[in-house]
Amino acid sequence: MEISLHDGTLTISGERRREPLNGEKAERTERYVGKFRWSITLPTRVNANKVSATYRDGILTVTLPKAEEAKPKQIQVTVD
Repeated sequence: MEISLHDGTLTISGERRREPLNGEKAERTERYVGKFRWSITLPTRVNANKVSATYRDGILTVTLPKAEEAKPKQIQVTVD
């Protein structure tokens, strides 16, 4: 499995392989087998240095912390 983050787009790609059935015959399977690739455009900027991913019990969890946005600058107006 490969995960990349480039220009605000998260891409997840990999390949699912058929697992042996331990001597059992499957009449019908609904699991997708083969290569896959998903690209997701993120709605906000993320801190690329703090992105993490874990894969446990067949579940992929990707954590994308938001980047700290520049605080708005307040401009004082002087009245002459």
